[in-house]
Amino acid sequence: METIRVLLATDWYLPRRGGVEHAVHDLARALYEAGHDVVVVSHQNTILPDPPLVDEKDGFPVVRFKVPLRPGNYTISPQAAIKLFRFIKYNAFDLVNGHSILSMFALLAIHGAKGILGIPTIATNHSLIRDGLKLHTRLLLRYGVYRADLLTGVSSVVARELEEIFGRNDVFVTPNCIRVDEWRNVEPKELEGDPILLLVSRLTERKNPFLAIRVLKELVSRGNSKARLYIAGGGPLKGILEKYAETYGVEDKVFFLGEVERAKVKELMVSADLLLMPSKHEAFGIAALEAMALGTPVVGMRETGLEDFISHEVSGMLAYSEDEFVKYAITLAEDPQLRRKMSIQARRSAERFDCKSTVKIYLNVYRRALDMCTREKRLIVYRLYRMLRLNPVAPGEWCNGRKEEYYSARNYDGIPIIRRRTRRPAIPVPQR
Repeated sequence: METIRVLLATDWYLPRRGGVEHAVHDLARALYEAGHDVVVVSHQNTILPDPPLVDEKDGFPVVRFKVPLRPGNYTISPQAAIKLFRFIKYNAFDLVNGHSILSMFALLAIHGAKGILGIPTIATNHSLIRDGLKLHTRLLLRYGVYRADLLTGVSSVVARELEEIFGRNDVFVTPNCIRVDEWRNVEPKELEGDPILLLVSRLTERKNPFLAIRVLKELVSRGNSKARLYIAGGGPLKGILEKYAETYGVEDKVFFLGEVERAKVKELMVSADLLLMPSKHEAFGIAALEAMALGTPVVGMRETGLEDFISHEVSGMLAYSEDEFVKYAITLAEDPQLRRKMSIQARRSAERFDCKSTVKIYLNVYRRALDMCTREKRLIVYRLYRMLRLNPVAPGEWCNGRKEEYYSARNYDGIPIIRRRTRRPAIPVPQR
């Protein structure tokens, strides 16, 4: 069996909560269970300010360097760049996959790996970024992903956006995943209400949580006095949303649960009649996929990542406008038979995004990147340095032997050396 020694690099990782954090963890776990040699590298964060350098509680190594951070838990520190470069070099990775093109740590990993060492690299984006993107930011991002051999997005809409922004027609879709077997056989939680609406979201403008309260208000005005809305998630809009509910006269029918553990989210989802996803900026929508795995129908917005796994009027409802969203949500809330029908299709659709299946998509992209090892994007300064040492850069040298020089490296100035976990060979790279 062919195996890959791959590094997943990002500013954002567990125990922080968020789409990138869970996506990287789920991908690493899927790669590890498929027999590949995967390592995650990140740094400390506000949730885990003093982490161990190497943590292997999930089976695969997670390396967290302590580096200077900016607000938002990201780093642009030269110290981080140096540590990251040395870690990549002395651990002889076959491939580096940076997660989120808005993560400076991920971009530093890509530039060090490809720009100096010549390691195949991939940049995976997890968000929709076009709205409000200024010219200088666009130019910086264009340079940021320049040394990535391949670009991928977590959904079709993200991939199309990357193609438009960067003028590339070779962006792949590498979807997020869930472990379907872990989202089944969940005991429902006793909740007041009929029907029960659920919103699982950060309470920010981008997530548009006001629309969920509007749906509840419309239901109540139609005589559904037992309707209830449960909101799992925290954020800066909580106080404003409470006043919004008061204005509509439904404050006693809205329950703000705050931050909820993922295990508890399962109980809420399986107990709800309907999950509302009112954001127009969902790059993927992992909460929707989780709800569908439990058989809970979803109402969301079109031109989002939800279109990749929700078939309109088959496994859920997708709206073009807020008015249409409210209409579809009321239709499902008031029709138990339609919900049961969609529940069956929702469960089937979710199975296509089980991690055991989607990891194969990532591996196909990884193989494409490895086949491009001879593509040269080394820094000019590094090329000159190698020429002065009478050892000019050779295309594809890392894959075709140079990385083997570092297999027996010892700890280098506090940089952990993580040995290969498998005796199986790496994927062979064609000689060019």
